[in-house]
Amino acid sequence: MQVEQLVQEYGAGRRNFQAVNLEGARLRGLNLVEIDLSSANLRNTDLSGSNLSGGRFHKAHLQESNLRSALIKNAFLGEADLTSANVTWANLMGTNLSRAILNITNFSGANLIDADFSRCEMEGTNLRGTNLRGTKLVGLRTIANADFSDVKNLDDGTRAYLLSIASGQHPFTKNETIVTLTKIRT
Repeated sequence: MQVEQLVQEYGAGRRNFQAVNLEGARLRGLNLVEIDLSSANLRNTDLSGSNLSGGRFHKAHLQESNLRSALIKNAFLGEADLTSANVTWANLMGTNLSRAILNITNFSGANLIDADFSRCEMEGTNLRGTNLRGTKLVGLRTIANADFSDVKNLDDGTRAYLLSIASGQHPFTKNETIVTLTKIRT
């Protein structure tokens, strides 16, 4: 599907774009509230600055996509693959990412208040400076090599759980996961 066609059909009221192929597309700064891109191929897609609030991205392929400064509040990204995605400074407040693959995903500075990361795979994930108030981090498959430097509002119980499964050092920042979890701001 071409970007122009998606924008035109969305403007006409269509919201269901399941399984479309938008690999490498430039969708920067668009208002796509409540769009359904479940199972869509969004690899290398630029969605930076877009409003994707309330959207559905179930099992979407978002590897190496750019979601910098995107508004993704109350969206559903369950089982999505965001490997190596740039999600810096994005607002994912209340978003469900359960069972998502978040390996080497960069969430630096993102608002993750009340987000659900249940059963995620987070190897090498960069969470530096994120706000984790009310964030659900349970049953994680891995946080090996993740960086939690300067995260805010991580409760003591969740921190203890993360420390029990922490190992390695982040591939880019070189910070040890355990050390980053011992220097949490509240």
